[in-house]
Amino acid sequence: MNANNQEYSKAIANRVQTIMKITGLDVAGFAEFFKKSTSHIYGILNNTRLLSEVFAREIGDKLEFDGVKIFNLNSKIPLSISKAEALIKFKIDHKDNPEYFLSTKAKRSPNSFVTDVLLKSDCFKEGYKYLNEVAEYCKTELNKEFVDDQLSKALQYAVKTKVLKSTKKPIVLKGGGFGKRLVDVYYV
Repeated sequence: MNANNQEYSKAIANRVQTIMKITGLDVAGFAEFFKKSTSHIYGILNNTRLLSEVFAREIGDKLEFDGVKIFNLNSKIPLSISKAEALIKFKIDHKDNPEYFLSTKAKRSPNSFVTDVLLKSDCFKEGYKYLNEVAEYCKTELNKEFVDDQLSKALQYAVKTKVLKSTKKPIVLKGGGFGKRLVDVYYV
């Protein structure tokens, strides 16, 4: 595949992702809505599988727009697709399945919250943060509280998957100043 084709395929994948955002469906929900496998959808999004014209037309038919327009990079994806009758029915029929919807993704797991919400916020804008500072930011700014060591584990997982960085700094004492023990601090 030459560079132009790769760029075009990437643009098409981005347009499919835009459709998913407008409809509010996560990969599992999008796959279920169109009766495709999740690996099929991931293949399109990761640019390892091309979006076929047949599938583009299926998307258009169910979401009440001309699906072939997905291939026209100059045409906008209509916001009206979020009000398609089939989509509304799907959302009602599957409202109890949080895996299908983007809006419930951050509620499902602390790891998703860290990567999808916290890292996109201004939490780390001023540099590194101690765990208690991150927890306080989540509570006051993002209205999210964690139980026990959930946040710590989610932050460590984000470091392990290289979406966040950490280093060791002296612990901050409650009365002010620094202690001798080194603890993790997080930054982007």
